[in-house]
Amino acid sequence: MDASKISILNAPDNKFDAWAFALALSARLAFTGIFLAKGLDVVYARDLYYNLAVSWLGWAPSFAFDATHPPLYTAFLAAIMKVLGSSNPLPILLIQCLIGAAVSPLTRRLGTGLVSDKAARISALWVALDPGLIFFTPQLGTETLFITMTMLFFLGLFKEITKPLSFKTVVLGLWGGLCVLCRSVLGGYPAFLFLALWRVRGFAKAFLFCAVLGIGWLAPSILWSVRNYRVYGRVVPFGAQMGYTLYEGFSLDREEVRRRPFTMGEEIVRLKLVDPIDRGNYFAHKTMEFVKANPGESLKIVLGKAVLFWRPFPYDPHTWWQRGALGIYFTFLFALALVGVKLHWREVAWAPVWALFAYLTVLHSVFFTSLRYRVPLEPFLCLLAAAGLLEMTRRGSKRA
Repeated sequence: MDASKISILNAPDNKFDAWAFALALSARLAFTGIFLAKGLDVVYARDLYYNLAVSWLGWAPSFAFDATHPPLYTAFLAAIMKVLGSSNPLPILLIQCLIGAAVSPLTRRLGTGLVSDKAARISALWVALDPGLIFFTPQLGTETLFITMTMLFFLGLFKEITKPLSFKTVVLGLWGGLCVLCRSVLGGYPAFLFLALWRVRGFAKAFLFCAVLGIGWLAPSILWSVRNYRVYGRVVPFGAQMGYTLYEGFSLDREEVRRRPFTMGEEIVRLKLVDPIDRGNYFAHKTMEFVKANPGESLKIVLGKAVLFWRPFPYDPHTWWQRGALGIYFTFLFALALVGVKLHWREVAWAPVWALFAYLTVLHSVFFTSLRYRVPLEPFLCLLAAAGLLEMTRRGSKRA
């Protein structure tokens, strides 16, 4: 079947975006209903953000320390609960369905500057039904909000990157800094963006762009750090969990990775590491001592984790059939995306995307590695896979 002859792919942009959004929203609402009906919200226990938000509103006892995680998603939850006057998580999940569905038309808009218009539209429909993106919608975690915010950042980046420097570049950086306070994994991205732009635009232009971007980028984290210093007398730029997650996943032994949260918990109790900052510093130091004593083994772990970051299947608590089904899906996605990479890897427009791929791969070759940390790349993988699908269709037509 020729994808270009499907009527919806030839609809006007606004009509297509509405169709793609409706498809994405329907899929997310349906999955959220199934997720809650089957009690999977208990199996995949919520992170600390919800409890932090309730405490910020004064509806529960305050935490002794509330800077364990970046604050933006907590603030997002607290704002919704404050407006609605209720801590019921269901309205939040419905809002997340809307936010998650927005990624589909955003992917189409972003893709028009990276791939053909047909490929951009196919990728938008692909994103609407992508299980990696849908899965996190009914969970009270950062993924859905963060991915939508990141897509908006890249839309702005592709517009600003070719224009003269202006205050808009600072504003774009400010939005990127807010993305970091949603999920700190994006914190070091400007360094990789600079390296990518240096190759295609030269040192001076790349440095100036990233320097101006960095003014806005650093501002939210500086404000959060100042707040934490005033409250706790300690500088916490993102969250106090980084040392903990560093040690938690610094192993290639899957059984050891399963055990570590429990053994680390026992160690915390034994050493009376009550302060979250002290806990983070302790496990960061423990990791560094291991690296110093075992440089060869540490290098092996880092390289192995870089490979595991791109594995096609998830680990527990998923069942064997879930791992198998997702493994088949991601293998198919990666195979077509590799065709897309071959088509576009030399194109200058893709440089910021390759920088993001490289940055997250390097980051999670050191810190904890799981498929949820690769999800921000999913829309870009769908763009590449859609381009690959059209290329394979074209080749098949030529052979016929």
